[in-house]
Amino acid sequence: PHYPYRASREFVDAFLNDGYTPIEKPVDLFARRESRNQPLKRRLYDEYLLYCDREFARLYNILETSGLLENTWLVLTSDHGECFERGLAAHNIEALYQPVIRIPLMIFEPGRTTGMDVYENSSAVDVLPTLAHVTGQPVPEWTEGIVLPPFSPHPAPDRNVHSVRAIHVHRHDPITVGTLIQVRENYKLHYYFGYGETPEDLVKLYDIRSDPEEMNDLAKVKPETAAEMLNELKMKLKEADAPYQKS
Repeated sequence: PHYPYRASREFVDAFLNDGYTPIEKPVDLFARRESRNQPLKRRLYDEYLLYCDREFARLYNILETSGLLENTWLVLTSDHGECFERGLAAHNIEALYQPVIRIPLMIFEPGRTTGMDVYENSSAVDVLPTLAHVTGQPVPEWTEGIVLPPFSPHPAPDRNVHSVRAIHVHRHDPITVGTLIQVRENYKLHYYFGYGETPEDLVKLYDIRSDPEEMNDLAKVKPETAAEMLNELKMKLKEADAPYQKS
């Protein structure tokens, strides 16, 4: 679902006066003036989600009745979410809170008749190796992802998952301005650097398992965890930047 949020008529006002009141959250450092009308934008987005759900159901039913799903893997996912809180709107924002980076991933396996929920931390880079594996193709050596459970013959490795926003940097330059996220088990580290309007090396730490709304910054409460994750993140950034460093 992407802006402009234009749902078909039957979904307009589907959430109007539904009694839902979102949690009040502090205004973010990167909040913008044009993000003031968040409740309306959130409602329009939710209406559009209903529309997209209906259209996906139509696609699924066509594939099923035609018999194609008997030997076809079907994947529903997204490239990003949308955020309507903290004075932020949509996804073109510097802050990578959960509504922006926590996206759906549903894999429909041929012949499976019952659902299965998997709670491993995953990344969009895992889709390619997973589909290569389940369709009997070799997993490319250059892929950064893994074969996701329950399809992998091996236990999921102990790894960190990352998200990056670096639109102010040329694609062939090292990242000098950006937002980096690292998720390790239940902890999520936010790292902001290079922005002129923010303090240098702004770090936030959240326990997204017990605090999925990211309300309690633990960076000062758990400084050792924050420092360890930040060091790992900076090493990963240095590794990624190496090919683009000018001699």
